[in-house]
Amino acid sequence: MTENTQRRLATIVAADVAGYSRLMGADEEGTVAAFKAHRKAAVDPTIARHEGRIVNVAGDGLLIEFASVVSAVKCCVAIQRNMAARNQDVSAERRIEFRIGINLADVIVDGADIHGDGVNIAARLEAIADPGGICLSRAVFDQVRTLPEIGFASLGERALKNIEKPIETYRVTNVGAVLDRSPSETSAPGAMFELPERPSIAILPFRNLGRDTEHDFVADGIALGIQTLLVQLPGLFFFNACHDKSYREGDIGAKEALADVPVNFALEGVVQTSGARVRVTTHVTDLRTDNFVWVERYDRELDDVFALQDEITESVVASLMGEVEGFLPERISIKSLSARGTWEPYLKGVSHFYKFTPEDNQTARDMFEQITELHPEKSIGPGYVALTHWIDVARGWATDKRESLDAATLWAERAVDSEDVNTGLGHAVLGSVRLQEGQFEEAIALCRKSVSFRANCPFALGQLATVQNFCGDAQGAVKSAREALSLRNAHPPPLLNLLAMAYRDLGDAVQSLPVARCAVELAPDFVEAHATLCSGYVLANDMKRAEAEAKEIIAMDADFSTSAYTERLPYREPENRERLMELLRGAGLPS
Repeated sequence: MTENTQRRLATIVAADVAGYSRLMGADEEGTVAAFKAHRKAAVDPTIARHEGRIVNVAGDGLLIEFASVVSAVKCCVAIQRNMAARNQDVSAERRIEFRIGINLADVIVDGADIHGDGVNIAARLEAIADPGGICLSRAVFDQVRTLPEIGFASLGERALKNIEKPIETYRVTNVGAVLDRSPSETSAPGAMFELPERPSIAILPFRNLGRDTEHDFVADGIALGIQTLLVQLPGLFFFNACHDKSYREGDIGAKEALADVPVNFALEGVVQTSGARVRVTTHVTDLRTDNFVWVERYDRELDDVFALQDEITESVVASLMGEVEGFLPERISIKSLSARGTWEPYLKGVSHFYKFTPEDNQTARDMFEQITELHPEKSIGPGYVALTHWIDVARGWATDKRESLDAATLWAERAVDSEDVNTGLGHAVLGSVRLQEGQFEEAIALCRKSVSFRANCPFALGQLATVQNFCGDAQGAVKSAREALSLRNAHPPPLLNLLAMAYRDLGDAVQSLPVARCAVELAPDFVEAHATLCSGYVLANDMKRAEAEAKEIIAMDADFSTSAYTERLPYREPENRERLMELLRGAGLPS
């Protein structure tokens, strides 16, 4: 070593973008711009907050050094969680996902740079990590294995390229559920959800066996159509896992895809279309034994797809427990959508809807309007149309917010008034509208009715939680929000923020703060989450952090005022609004 070099123990993090060459080949300018935007909003600030130092940047690769192993692991989890949230509305072909490797070792420090085998091992661990995943060495694992909020799985000894001896390797198993929190903050949402006593099942993406990718929507639509039936069963705990890309592409099996999901059973299927016919092979796997408990193959006309979905759903329920409590086949049946040709707009509609982009939302709305034209007497078409308009407003996609809200109201009222067996979607949308209009009792009744129809629906439960909290039932809001979050693998920042607000409104800063911190980590530009965190710190009498959050809020919105912010919140009781204003002013925010 020279005078300018030294050795020290360091935690080394290597990260790069999975499939970067493919992304650059498809859209070089867009990929570079997206990568820079992700770093600015979600990566670099997270590294700084965890006291990490970016040592080197090479193209899409980052080399980062931490003094603390725990800080390094928590930082990497926060980054992956941030990226998962930012990718929710991005198509798979354009999604930027990091692979991360972490190692603890002596490094040679040469000025600002670091070298040595420890650095090379971190880079090789990154290379074997899944997109969106984290791999770490045994040296790191031994330092963090007791962290209660993080799960790990052994990958055994792995021979890494250009590394002389095999390295005992682990991966983080619950990246999407982990919270970054300080030791004084407890009760993180990642640890609050347990496996329910009732039978529990997740549905995985159905695979399209055909070569024609244009018919992917048939596989997507059938699986998502079955999902819309399962959410209505109160005797069943249903978890939607249809977003798992690695499973869809055949890289992993059901047990691995659902390793972090609190369910005992998985529903899988493969679909093949030929002309006007469809062949579907489905099975239910008991994840505890990895054995099939039910297998069936169907060969039908596409015009019979609704009866097929009903039949699969009934068979799934029967395979789990013979008879699910509250299971009424006629209540969830969609085979009454009998008009010829309805199958195509329905399958296309649900397939586009669950991609959650502005363009797909509009396409889904067009499809659901076609269903309404074919079956004007049914609630399912108007319910979904109402929901697409509501999502345009909620996600800021509407070109005219008032016009979209009016459309959501009209379609929701049509769905609610339908004499058909109802799906409950219109009730949830209309309940949200009535809350904003100050019609509190009607809002509560509508949202409760929606949940009675949709026992396993995060949207329905989330709307009920929102109405409960603003109507003064913060305890009920906590219960509903936690149940909504338990049905999802990735936690939406607005729903986390709602749970944090409910805890705060109960006066429970200890419960509120880690949830609010998670919402902020997931969506750094989400002003409402920063306001919840800021008020939570004041409630906890942590004025230093409260004032720091207040500065963050003003930096994001120079015109922020406590009166304007709280006026937007539809609290039924004025004292709740006044109490929140007092908390925010206590952090130094302007009136």
